Amino acid sequence: MLLRSLLPLLVVARAAAFAGCAAPSLAPSRHSAVQMGAVAVVGTDGAKTGEEDVALKVANAGAYVVHRKVVAEQANMRLGTAMAKTRSEVRGGGRKPYQQKGTGRARRGSSRSPLLVGGGKSFGPRQKSYHINMNKKEKKLAISTALMGALPRMTLVNELESQFSAPKTAEMRAFLERLEADTSGKENTMMLIKERHENTYLSARNIPYLNLKTLDNINARDILRAKKLVVSQSAMATIKERYGA
Repeated sequence: MLLRSLLPLLVVARAAAFAGCAAPSLAPSRHSAVQMGAVAVVGTDGAKTGEEDVALKVANAGAYVVHRKVVAEQANMRLGTAMAKTRSEVRGGGRKPYQQKGTGRARRGSSRSPLLVGGGKSFGPRQKSYHINMNKKEKKLAISTALMGALPRMTLVNELESQFSAPKTAEMRAFLERLEADTSGKENTMMLIKERHENTYLSARNIPYLNLKTLDNINARDILRAKKLVVSQSAMATIKERYGA
């Protein structure tokens, strides 16, 4: 069945080769296209004040690119420091424990054999790097695609940073309730601001279900996890400039 479905493409490729022109690629296209959407804009009191159009680049193979980015992020979080000592690294065992013959026991050359208690470990974990590289353009496109997919869960807030004149966790929780975010702790909320604001950071750090991020520390994994995204308008302006057409 697979060969039968690919037969028309193979015929076109062979005809193109006879004609002296380039054959069409059989690989999936990963080029990007600009998509548009609208996001609700609310004030600090939670009342809707309008909508704002958002146009960002989206990969044609969006699920593939975003999946690669999430896998790379999770792999790069691993330290890879787990290590077990082999028989050559365990202390001791230099002396032959007993003579070769005459004891009736099995032959032993060292007391640090992997077969004995206190010996080395066979095929144990060793220090290694789990780092996965991605192209800069591919990473940028994955973030843009993830943000565009999160538009239905996104809310823009006017003057978000100026909302918190003092570090108050209770004010941040009340603010999230006005935005109709889940404050029961069952769902994750992500808040995006342009740059670090001290009072906003201190107000949000003790709320376990709130993930406050700046644009220099944004990642696809947190965008996909969040059930609601709260974005400041200054951050959205930078997002449009960075990930737009």
